[in-house]
Amino acid sequence: MAHEGPRPEAERASARRSRKVLLAVLGLVVALALAITLYGGYGPGNWKWTGYEGAALWDWLHVLLLPIAFGLVAVLVRAHGLGAWRAVIGSTCLALFIALVVAGYTIPWNWTGFVGNTVWDWLGLVLLPLTLSILAAFQFDVRSVRTQHLFLVGAFVLVIVVLAVGGYTQGWDWTGFRGNTLFDWLKLLVLPIVIPLVVIPVVRAAAAPQPERSRAGR
Repeated sequence: MAHEGPRPEAERASARRSRKVLLAVLGLVVALALAITLYGGYGPGNWKWTGYEGAALWDWLHVLLLPIAFGLVAVLVRAHGLGAWRAVIGSTCLALFIALVVAGYTIPWNWTGFVGNTVWDWLGLVLLPLTLSILAAFQFDVRSVRTQHLFLVGAFVLVIVVLAVGGYTQGWDWTGFRGNTLFDWLKLLVLPIVIPLVVIPVVRAAAAPQPERSRAGR
């Protein structure tokens, strides 16, 4: 009888280890399969069925940017031992990505597929991953947002407003805003706005414990 207490905790620890091993094996299999298809699609095999031929980095960003951004922030949030290095790592990754974008447009690197994409195209690519990444950095708690964070959001919105005015009225074709209707804006903004302001607060409220009701039920 004295040894029955620790068993549930040991079982939970064993279950966690099993899940980690399973996820690691699954990730390895997926990575290996992707590597094989990349070699066959882009390499001498020229596997037409992969559809990789002609797919530039821009196309891959549409597939991978959201999980990469979300996973990177999740890793940095959990890496408590890194301390201030978390900000350095995040800033370095962002700086490298910006440098890649600038090089893709100015050199230009055709393999990036960046040339020809407007500000509107970039907003459609990065807005949702950026929103979810920021929320992950705050551990999905909107209450932890401070005044300086709101200032940055306001500055971002102001820049978009200026670009929109220039795109619609001054002929800034590089913005890609001209020709987009209200419905196009709704398609662009609904998820990035609704998820942090509506979905996550509702989910957190539903999952929060309600001690008063518990006591009343007793």
